[in-house]
Amino acid sequence: MSIIVPVYNVEKYIDKCLYSLANQTLNNIEIIIVNDGSTDNSQSVIDKYVSEYGDKMISFKKENGGLSDARNFGLKYANGEYIGFVDPDDWVEHEMYERLYDYAKERNADIVISDFIYEPESYITNSALISNIDLSLKKNPEMLLIEPSVCNKLFKKSLFDVHAIDFPKGLLHEDRVTIAKLFFYSEKTVYIGEAFYHYLKQREESITTSRNIKKFSDIIVVLNKMEQFFIQKNFIIPVQQSLETLIINSYFSFCIRAVNELNNEKMRYSFMDEFRDFILERYKKPYSIESFKKSNLNKKIVLYLLIKRKYTLVKLLTKLKNKVRG
Repeated sequence: MSIIVPVYNVEKYIDKCLYSLANQTLNNIEIIIVNDGSTDNSQSVIDKYVSEYGDKMISFKKENGGLSDARNFGLKYANGEYIGFVDPDDWVEHEMYERLYDYAKERNADIVISDFIYEPESYITNSALISNIDLSLKKNPEMLLIEPSVCNKLFKKSLFDVHAIDFPKGLLHEDRVTIAKLFFYSEKTVYIGEAFYHYLKQREESITTSRNIKKFSDIIVVLNKMEQFFIQKNFIIPVQQSLETLIINSYFSFCIRAVNELNNEKMRYSFMDEFRDFILERYKKPYSIESFKKSNLNKKIVLYLLIKRKYTLVKLLTKLKNKVRG
């Protein structure tokens, strides 16, 4: 099997990542490291590991093209029956890929899903799926609502090859589009309710903690691409409710994050207006749709205020909530 590691300016983290991969209990493994134009000393760390573990590690250098481009580059050189992805500031348990690979072969699965360990607090989050059953998007559309990262999953490489699936270049939150396609084409997806992947969420310079406006605006593009894909495949009805839930929840959570993180008021309101228009094009009264009826009262109030463009009130409520939390 093949593991793809895209690298960009992570000299402080890459050693721990590569060590966890070099010491996997699975013997038949290739680790493809793609240096996506790093300007720090990441390559010297990579060279050290390739020198010591050249039988299982190979590295490439390329001009900077972003995370998606680096992953797509690695896919071209992957020879394994199954593919895994690891981000260079994260690390994995030493038995991760043996466990996932054995489970995939035992169940003849196209995709295996496992759980995350969020660092630094070592908080385990599960995928809220049922273990030991065969999952498919048609029977289990709620799969769209789980963590969309490719990093806690294992994929048959043929899914990428046969269906020409890649990661959309230049977009953040790109995993959502790719995962939606992979789930659609997978004949059998299985979930192993164990956590192997350590996700470092506190790195300041990472994409997930960046306050760049692109982090916000790209979610609208990604959700639209997902919707259009299912429309093109005449599959929008089976996933309609889950997609509706995903879109509304994303609107709510990204607007709250924008209030907390975007200091530029013009950018903040422009993003919130754009997302509001996206929502109202699809749902006349989003605060009364079926998938939101079970939400708590506070969430319903905030959603109503967002739709009515009462952004000052939303900011005030968010500040009060944060203050109460401490």
